[in-house]
Parts: sequence; C-alpha cells; structure tokens
Amino acid sequence: MTSRNSHNLTATMAPIDRAGITELVVQRIKELLERGELKAGSRLPPERELADMLHISRPSLRTALKALSVMGIIHAKPGAGTYIADSLPEVFTEPMRFMTLINNTSDEEMFETRLIIEAGLAELAAERANDEDIRALNAEIEGMRSNTGDPENFLKHDVRFHQAIANAANNKLMSGVMDTVAQLLFNLRRQTIAHASDLDEAIEWHVKIVEAIKKHDSKRAKEMVTGHLGASRAAWAREVRNGSQDEKAETASAAKRRGK
Repeated sequence: MTSRNSHNLTATMAPIDRAGITELVVQRIKELLERGELKAGSRLPPERELADMLHISRPSLRTALKALSVMGIIHAKPGAGTYIADSLPEVFTEPMRFMTLINNTSDEEMFETRLIIEAGLAELAAERANDEDIRALNAEIEGMRSNTGDPENFLKHDVRFHQAIANAANNKLMSGVMDTVAQLLFNLRRQTIAHASDLDEAIEWHVKIVEAIKKHDSKRAKEMVTGHLGASRAAWAREVRNGSQDEKAETASAAKRRGK
C-alpha cells in the first residue's frame, strides 16, 4: 500500500476503545469496505502501522486479525502482507460449513439448496453464455471423460463444471454463492465417490446441459440441470449404501481374521 493510501486510511480510521477490541476491529474493516476505501484484494497496512492507526497494541491487533482470518475476510501471503479476500467463497465457506454442522444439515437439504441455486443459474447461463463460456464447460466435460478411472479427479472436474455454469450466468454474487456450495458438496461427496457407478451417465447429463446453454434454451437448460441433480441425488444414495456395505464386509472380514 502506498504512503498516500495509508494516509487516507489513517484519516478515516478512528482509534478503538480497548473494550471488545476484536469486534471493533472487525467493524472498522467493514466500514472501510462499505466506503470503498478497502476492496477485494486490497493490501492492509503493515502490522505496526495498522496498530498505530487504531491506537491498540500489536498483540491485540494480531488477535483481531486472526479472527478475521478465521472468518475468511483476510488472508496472509507469506512475505507479501495481509490482504482482503479476493472472492466471496473465502468469506462464505467457513461460516456456511459451521452452519451446516451446527444445524446438522441433512443431505436432502444440501441437494434442495443446490437445485434452487443451480436451476436458476442454468437459465441465466443459457441467456448470457458466450463462446468462451461454452469452451470452459466443454473443457470440464473432457476432464471428466479422461478421469472416469479416477473418481476423485472426476469429481473435481464435475464441481468445476457447475462453477463454470455460474460464471456463464455472469452474476458475481450468485457465482460466489455457487462456488461456496460447490466446495461444501465436494467435501461431502468425496467421502463416497470411490463407490460411484454412474460416471458415464453423469457425463451424458453434462453434455445435454451444455447443448441447451449453447442453444440459449433457458427452459431446457433448467430442465437438464434439474434432471441431472435428481440423478446425482440417487447416485449419492447408492454410494452411501455401497460404502456402508463395504464397511460392514471389511469389519466382518477383520473379525474373522482375529478369530483364527
């Protein structure tokens, strides 16, 4: 950050009362974001300078910055400083992950959420997608085709495909939400993806989705995403069931070996 920018922040950053320092630092950062004096990717002033601006000790500042880091609002780049998050997923992912844990969110709720978000994004993508968007979607399909023997890598391309739909919809807020949901779903399904038996079928659904988007057929794009997610939900149930059966078989085999 230049000295001029640091001076501007100094002028707008009032000292902080030591009571509730962490909460007040968070509030001060929020105010600077609201006023546009900090933006996505902005570099914060060095620690010593920032502590002086806020009239708090460096240990107190570190505690506040750690809280912001845990929330995904800021992140440190070794040797380069501390920056405001570049994108929404960094801000949303951890709070949403905690929310799903605290509320004991069911798999059914996760798929319902995905359907609500992705069906709408597919409609927008069909209206707005350009040639570059179509190439990005097809590239992920090719990635899936080349990884049918590697389910986890297949899953990575599957997730990127749905993120590419969100990008094609050209709505930054919804794209960020989708990126966050995709990350949560990736962490969920990677636990069972080794038991997947529907990878070729999934590819066919993705091809149909791209065809609809390429033709700018919003209605069909929504229908294809809805169909795909219905099939994906059924596949998830099979994977969980197969994983449970394998676990029981392994437990029985281990018990038998111990009995010898």
